[in-house]
Formats: sequence, C-alpha cells, structure tokens
Amino acid sequence: MSARLPLSSLRDRARARKGAAGPLVVALLAIIGAGILVANFCFYTVNEWEQALVFQFGEVIGEPRTEAGLYFKMPYQNVEKFDRRLLRWDGNPTTAITRDRRTVNIDVTARWRISDARRFRESTRSVREADVRLNGIIEGAVRDEIARFDLFEVVRSSNRILRADENIKVASEAAEAADIDTDALRTLGADLPRLSTDDAGNYRAGRPIVLQNILAEVRRRLAQIDLGIEVEDILVKQLSYIREIEANVFAQMNAELQKIAAGFRSVGRQRAEERLGEMERELAIIESSALERSQRIRGQAEAESTRIFAEAFNADPEFFLFLRRLDALEKILVGNTRLVLGTDTPIYGLLRSTGDLAPPVPPAEAP
Repeated sequence: MSARLPLSSLRDRARARKGAAGPLVVALLAIIGAGILVANFCFYTVNEWEQALVFQFGEVIGEPRTEAGLYFKMPYQNVEKFDRRLLRWDGNPTTAITRDRRTVNIDVTARWRISDARRFRESTRSVREADVRLNGIIEGAVRDEIARFDLFEVVRSSNRILRADENIKVASEAAEAADIDTDALRTLGADLPRLSTDDAGNYRAGRPIVLQNILAEVRRRLAQIDLGIEVEDILVKQLSYIREIEANVFAQMNAELQKIAAGFRSVGRQRAEERLGEMERELAIIESSALERSQRIRGQAEAESTRIFAEAFNADPEFFLFLRRLDALEKILVGNTRLVLGTDTPIYGLLRSTGDLAPPVPPAEAP
C-alpha cells in the first residue's frame, strides 16, 4: 500500500507550480505588447494612390516613398502622406479683355498632381494652400493669353462653317426629305473672318491654341517658383459675354436664324407649288380619261338603243306608232292644258275612239 500524502503538501506543490508559471506569462505578455508597440511606431504602409515623407524632428529624411508597400521607420520619426492622383482645381470666373477690346467672362478648370512631395511640403504644406497659389497663376495666365487674340479667335475652334442641317435636326430631316440644297442657305458664323493658318494648314489661333498657350504659360510660371506640382490640363467650362455684347450676339443669331427659316419657307413654297401643279395635271388627266370613257359608253348605249328601236319599229310599225302617239299625248296633256285639234289629226282619232286602231276584221266568206 502506498502512503497517502497529506492534503497540506498537495496544496503547497500546486502553489509552487503556480508561482513558477506566473513570471513566464507576464514575460510573454510583455514581449507581445512590445512587439505591437514596435510595429505601431516603426512600420507604416503606403497605398497605391499615396506617397509618403518621413520626418525626423521636423526635417524630411530620405526620398519620398512612392511605391506601395510596408516600410520601416524609427519610433521617434513620423510619416506624412500625400495624394498621387490627379486633383481638380476650380477657380472663380475671370473677366478678360480680348485684343479687339471685347470683355468676356471665362470660367476654366484644371487638373494637377503633386510631382515632388518633398518640395510640395516645403512650399505649400497643404492642398488647400496649393489651390490658393494656383488661383493667381492660372487666372493671370488666362488674362494674358486672352488679351493676345480677338474675340472670334477665342470662341471658334476651326474654319468649318456649321450648316443649318447640322445645327437643327428637324431642319436636317426636312431638308433630306425634301431634297433641299442647304449650301444655298446662310448659316451662323458665316460672316466671321477665317482663323489664320500656317503653310502646313495648322491653325495659329482658335480656342484649342489659346488653351495650349495658357497651359504652357502656367507650367512656365510653376517652374519658376517650383511648388512641386504639375498641371496636367486646362479646360474651359464656360465662356460668356457681358450684357452689351450679348445683345449684339443674340440679335445676330436671331437674324441668321430668320434667314435660315426664310430659306426653308421659300423652298417649301416652291415645292408646294410644284406638287400642286403635278396634282392638278394628274387631276386633269383623270377627268379627261373619265370624260372620254363616259362619252364612249354613252355612244355605245345610244347605238344599242337605236338598234333596239329599229328592231321594235320593224317588228310592228302600227303598234309602235300607237305607242309614240301615247307618249306624245302624255307630254302634251300636262296640268290644265287645252288642245284645239282638227278632226283629221291622228291624236284626235286616238282620243275619240280606239276603233280605228283595232286590227281590221277579215271579210266573211260567202256561203
């Protein structure tokens, strides 16, 4: 038989084991906590659309991190991230004066990106401040370039004249259905001077050229001050005239549209008269054919009637004569008609007695 250990000794052993495992658990938890702190303060991630700068005591350390991934830094260093995607700039509408002294209101928008995060952080510090700096640069470039061109060179983009059948869909369908020559109609913009071109046919003026010049001027000014940003493109959202010019423009548009409408009405009236003449000619042909056919049928009927009349007369002349007298008497005795007849008239004999019209009795044969 094995000797049983007293209950007090078992308790002592359990306490000894628990006391030995306690420091291990605490040490393990401490190591895990330290690992989390190290990972939190020493590692950082950069996404595909971001770029990061590492700062040490307020100064930039190393080159910007532009590739996506996981990076290491010291715990006393901090990281600031910037967007690599295209950013949009929308300024206020700008009032500019063209070379021919016309005042216009132009509203442009631009897309830009941070090309050098380090220089951007040192010069502007934030996207909001960069927008403020771009306001003065882009608006100044817009005013300077607009002043180098006439109004029609800023508005137009080519020398192609938009015709009425290209501007108005209904007019186009009507012109195509009626086979109207729209080249003979005046159109909007036909009185404007042509944009200048070089020997190769390339335009030296026009809205695309103006926008290219504005973009080049903005890039030149940004290169001078080196803000660490790059403007991708500039587009015109709206170009409007002041009220004094709007009245003249609307009056010209109204006159041109009235001219187009008058041209279509004139061609329409001409086509209507042609169709009416064709219809009247076809109607005359139909009436002539119908009259000819009716005369032919009437002649055939009269010939047939004459033939029947002749056959009836030849079949029984006396009976036919009797019927003719009855017809004549019916036409004569209408209403309160009075007749004065002689005794030798056939009608008198017809009224007096019908015995004269009876067929003769053959004489009796002698016995």
